[in-house]
Amino acid sequence: MTVSSTRRQAISWGAGALASLLANHGNAAEPAYDLRGLEKAVDGLVRDMGVKPREPGIAILLLKPDKLLLRKGYGIADLRTRAPITPLTRFELASVSKTFTATAVLMLQERGALSIDDDVRKFLPELPRYEATPLRLADMLHHISGLPVYFDLKNVPMRNRTYWVSEDYPTEFGRQRRQFPLRFPIGARYEYNNSNFMLMAVVIERAAKKPYARFMHDEIFARAGMANTFVYDSPASVPRGTTNPPCNNALGYELKDGRWVESWGTTPERHEQHLEVGDGAIWTNLDDMARWDAAIRAHALLKPETMKLALTPSRTRDGTTNAYGLGWELFINQRGDVYGFAHGGRWGGFETRYHNHFSNNHTVVLLSNRGPSTDLLGLWRKLDAAIQTYAKG
Repeated sequence: MTVSSTRRQAISWGAGALASLLANHGNAAEPAYDLRGLEKAVDGLVRDMGVKPREPGIAILLLKPDKLLLRKGYGIADLRTRAPITPLTRFELASVSKTFTATAVLMLQERGALSIDDDVRKFLPELPRYEATPLRLADMLHHISGLPVYFDLKNVPMRNRTYWVSEDYPTEFGRQRRQFPLRFPIGARYEYNNSNFMLMAVVIERAAKKPYARFMHDEIFARAGMANTFVYDSPASVPRGTTNPPCNNALGYELKDGRWVESWGTTPERHEQHLEVGDGAIWTNLDDMARWDAAIRAHALLKPETMKLALTPSRTRDGTTNAYGLGWELFINQRGDVYGFAHGGRWGGFETRYHNHFSNNHTVVLLSNRGPSTDLLGLWRKLDAAIQTYAKG
């Protein structure tokens, strides 16, 4: 979340499959892979970024299909306890959560529960009819909706006394329409907007007839083997007790006047007011992101043709092509070919990125709790180059 994506085959990517990947870590069977050299290079890049062992840091995952290149944590997850960042440390994914939300919508389309060409008012009749032309789900997933920003809405009532949830907002878009009209005509331009995906969570709930968090758990996390991933939609949603192996939750920090200041976290350490979902709120770790990557690659959640649709650039009314599909940022070369897909996120001291470079056939996941002090996009480019140097093939 940023203030300023019917299965045909089963996927078995649980503890056993991940253990197999870990067992292959450092295996010299592939002469083109210098994993020790890669790790040394990554250590140097992290050090050059200013990440220190006793400060908030970063977790890094580098993958090729069926081959773990690196999974490593640097720095501290929680300055209160000095708990380190490990591959099992859970982070707020922020806007990388949008990739899960979009996947859920497309799963429901495959099942006939909705169509991305549907008028959103079919599921959210509380929204006003802004124009004669319907506002489609696709317009929202493509960020060409023109909707007002939900954080701008005034005095939104809480159905829960101490925090907001996504269901608090649909009525407010209608009630505050005069004060907050469309920012531009539907489809006129691309403008990244959290309102699109926050409202999409409510669409998912009503189309699937189950809470967003339950749909995510049952239909995505459980099927992909992401046992340590959860949606932070209420104080009670944070997993209690120990996991096997143990997972710790990071706190998000920002550097202010030379001091690391807490910005975001889960109960019981912190009690946050904004627990809206869809545009953010998924918490996970490197190991579960490896499982997510495997599920995407295996087409375990979406049919290949549906994933192709998700990775098709959107267009605005004037025919301009946008480097954003259905919940995914797209990398497009000069010929117009998509050679990779990704998403980034920033919220409350958390900075996250997922990059799938399918031309070079590798994945990079970055999870950080040190706020905007770290250039994750720049780091991704350097890691991409390091993979090409030490693990090409």
